[in-house]
Parts: sequence; structure tokens; C-alpha cells
Amino acid sequence: MARAKKGMARLSVSRGMLRVQLPRTLFNGSQKYLYLGIPDNKENAKIAQAKVDLINSDIVMERFDFSLEKYKYPTAPIVEAIDFIALYEKYMAFKVNHLTRGSMKNYISVKNKLQIMPSGVLEKPSNIKSWLLEHNTQEQARRVLVNLSGCLDWAVENELIVNNPLKTLKKIKSVKNDTIDPFSVEERDFIIKCFEQSEYFFYYVHFVKFLFFTGCRPSEAIALEWRNVAKDYVLFKEAIVERQYQDHTKTRKSRKFPVNEQLAEILDSIDQESDYVFVAKKGGIIDLHNFTNRAWSHTLKQQKIRYRPPYNCRHTFITLCLDAGVPIQQVANWVGNSPAVILKHYAGLTRSNVPLI
Repeated sequence: MARAKKGMARLSVSRGMLRVQLPRTLFNGSQKYLYLGIPDNKENAKIAQAKVDLINSDIVMERFDFSLEKYKYPTAPIVEAIDFIALYEKYMAFKVNHLTRGSMKNYISVKNKLQIMPSGVLEKPSNIKSWLLEHNTQEQARRVLVNLSGCLDWAVENELIVNNPLKTLKKIKSVKNDTIDPFSVEERDFIIKCFEQSEYFFYYVHFVKFLFFTGCRPSEAIALEWRNVAKDYVLFKEAIVERQYQDHTKTRKSRKFPVNEQLAEILDSIDQESDYVFVAKKGGIIDLHNFTNRAWSHTLKQQKIRYRPPYNCRHTFITLCLDAGVPIQQVANWVGNSPAVILKHYAGLTRSNVPLI
């Protein structure tokens, strides 16, 4: 399509649909489009060009209809041009210094979804919502839409766009999953026994025990160094996420975990041949993906134990502590989380020591 003179409207195509690109000079520098609602083909292009010619004629004659009613088809809305992908990249750049590497993965996931959305989806907010619900679980779609809306709110605050079009959409209901799905004591003990007796994966047994008996995040366990292990406590202050070292935990707060008899026995049985407490078979830090996909998955499948990821060792520890009567606040302190996230209600006597679970 021929390039229009400066200050004049021109016909353009977006994802296979015809639209009129209106001159910025008419809208104080803002880019506006008049979407015609018709696909790009030779016949429609002639009709659309007639609209462009009419608009340009009115601009020259100084009779341009700023309401745009004169130029619109009955259902053709004028919308603010939003480049979602470019805008989201700016949003990520703003967020990067405020997020952990693990949290940034969620933003990268949202960006990837934007990039694979098919033609026409990004031009209408309701299309975005429909596409997300069609290609994701309800909860995943809800989280992505909330994230995108947060991006647009930020853009409005920074005067990058005029308004957030996602605000007009009905919110996707949250799907609450009250089942944290821990292992039973019997399952836990059997999994540990399987690792102890495994010909191929026995070297992971201390790591598995540690996850079950501390409730720490796996990323915190693989980053643990002997310098942060004392006789009466373990200091969690670092993490390794996606093989990248972080000088802080997920919550950016360090915490001390008391060493009881169970934990002391585990730590005392580990040779201090490396700076790290837990190492891979050939040395170096444990690769969580490799551990999960090979050792963990293989062991559970072989023993016909219903699959749950290694992170559920954390759920198991928390649940068993609560069952043992440990107050939520105490458990929260041990695992580095808030009481509200763990449970809304609890019962039992206050304890000051980690129970033998």
C-alpha cells in the first residue's frame, strides 16, 4: 500500500483485517485506528480506500468528523492501538529488578503466550480472554489475564496508553485447590527406603530425607553450604533456581531451622567433601530437573506410588507438623512462609522444638 502524506490517513492491514490508520496530528500525537471489520482482499480494499479518501478529503477541507460516526461501518469501533508484546516487554524490564529468577519465569511464560496468540486475538480484549480459556486451564487463564491487566494498569500510570481495555471484562473465577496433596507417613518412609536400596539412585537418599524432614524448598536444599550448617540449626539464606545462584530465598528472607535428632542423624551421615551439603553423583550441584525426571519419577513409578513432585515433600512436612500439634505460626517460621498461606485454622499445643515426625 502506498505511503500516505504526513498528516493524512492511510489504509493498513492488521492480522488479515483492514483498518484506517488515522494521522497522529489529529489526536495530539496518539496513534488511533478505525477498524473496518472486513478482511483484506481486492474488493474490500477498494471499499476501504474510499473511506480513506473521504477522511483525507475532510481533513483537507477542515471538516473532519472527530466523532468518526461519518466514517465508521455500523459495527466498526475505533480503538486505541496497543502493541501488547512491546508493552509487555517494557513491563518486564521494569519488573526485572523486583523479582526472583523463579518469579520472572512466570512473566516469560505470559510473554510466550502473547507471542503465539493467532491473528486477530490481540485486537480485541474479549478475544484474549476467550483464547486463554480455550488453550489453558481456568486457573492458568485467570492468572495470565490478571498479569496482563497489571501490565496495562502500569502502562496507564506511566501514560503509555490511555486506558486498560481488560478492565471491562468479567473476571475469570479463581479455581481454589484446597488439597495440597502430601505424601502419607507410610509413603514417605517407603520412598526413603527405596532410595536407600536403589542401585542407581542411592546417593540421593540424604537429599530426599532432608526435603521430607525440613520442609524446605528444593531450590534451598541444593544451594545449602556447610558454612550455613551449625550444630543446632541450619541457615537457609540462598537458593539455586534454573541452575542460577541467588543470594536470597524465594521470600528474600533468611531463616534458621532447628536441628532435631532426625536431622542431626541425616547431616552427620554426609561426608563434607564439598562446599555444598548435597552434590550430584559426579560432583557439583544437584540438577533438580534431572533428579525429578530420572531418579524421583523412576522410583515412584517403579514402586507404583502415585506421582507427586519433590516439592510435595514440603507439603508433607507441614501437614505432619500440624497433625503433631505444632502451631501454624511456628511451622510458618520453620518453612519460610506466612501462616495464612499454610492454613487458616489450627489447633494444638505450642511447641518449641521440631517434633520427631
